[in-house]
Amino acid sequence: MQKNLKIKFRALLSPPDAVIENGELIVESGKIVEVSPHSTVAASDNCLDLSDHLILPGFVNAHCHLSLSALHGRAPKDESFTGWVRALLAENAVLSDGERIRAIRSGATTLLRSGVTTLADYLPHAGLQAEYAALPLRQVLFLETLGFKKNAVKETLERVEAIFAKQNPGDPLLTLGLAPHAPYSVAPELFRELKRLASRFGVPFSCHVAEFPEEVRFLKEGGGELQKFLEERGVYDNDWKPPGNSPVKYLDEMGVLDSLVAVHLNHIEDDLDLLALRNVRAVFCPASTRWFGRKQYMPVRQLLDLGVTVALGTDSLASNASLNFLCELRIAEEMLPQVTRLEILQMATRGGAKALDLPAGTIAPGRAADIIGFRIDKTPTAWVDVAFAAHRETVDFAMVGGKVVFAS
Repeated sequence: MQKNLKIKFRALLSPPDAVIENGELIVESGKIVEVSPHSTVAASDNCLDLSDHLILPGFVNAHCHLSLSALHGRAPKDESFTGWVRALLAENAVLSDGERIRAIRSGATTLLRSGVTTLADYLPHAGLQAEYAALPLRQVLFLETLGFKKNAVKETLERVEAIFAKQNPGDPLLTLGLAPHAPYSVAPELFRELKRLASRFGVPFSCHVAEFPEEVRFLKEGGGELQKFLEERGVYDNDWKPPGNSPVKYLDEMGVLDSLVAVHLNHIEDDLDLLALRNVRAVFCPASTRWFGRKQYMPVRQLLDLGVTVALGTDSLASNASLNFLCELRIAEEMLPQVTRLEILQMATRGGAKALDLPAGTIAPGRAADIIGFRIDKTPTAWVDVAFAAHRETVDFAMVGGKVVFAS
């Protein structure tokens, strides 16, 4: 059994719990076994002295496309969302494997050094799984699935099931999930079958939902830009009929909304109560939302007041200036004036872990020892302010599963 490790700290903040000062925590076999308000030991081989650090749970990046990191700046914003996607797909098609892998590694380093210890990523194809598995992060890899034609459902499901059949359950830091891409790109029949698979394998289920106005219009009326785009790609199903409902209600009619990890949710003004009723977990991507210049975005305050779990994500470098999660916190604060810093930190930690059903996001006995630290020169007015300081670009310490992965 792994020898226990005692970690002395100046302060410990695990939102929304009260701050503990000048204490210690004990880590054993990758988990926290005790948190004490007292420091009982001097420095030794089994003691890590972080007595000049503020300790927090590691951040959870609840939505990312790390494999698109090499496309930073290569697909400029377009007035039409489908126009931007066309440019993105064209650039992605000519990207070399070397470029993609170098950018994945660089992006992961940025995430880790800015405090992310857990990454939820949309994996475009299973061939990249080994590259992700080598990253020093706890991960949920959502197998991103598209398929609007119902005659391709059987083949798609067989491919997905084969990936799960080969999965090694022995890696405690890596979990697979399922992610039908969006209501406008996945056939209802495929959606339902993927939801059944997610339930069968006991894995999280995620989807981009109500991201942009044309998505809402397409589902209500059909035709328009999205139909043209799907036809261009050769994937439109002429037998499909628009449901005449919002994206959220459409997913609910299909029976796939319950416990969904729903990303973006920019256009949900009439669906808030339904989201709460179905235990939907929302993921807000502040910097990406700002990058697109979206005037309407997730009503985070209202969702929190309804008891909906809200997490934070970066989305991809194709629609974000940076993957730095500390920047993401500051942008979230600017965009959400009615949400407190403590609530934003809770979204970045406990909220993300809850959304993904992971034993992280909280510093408490029995939870994963995923911890970050900020070196403190002097006691701040409020401990919660430390992570939002404008000058901070990196954390000073990071631990994942009880293993130190970064220390300055």
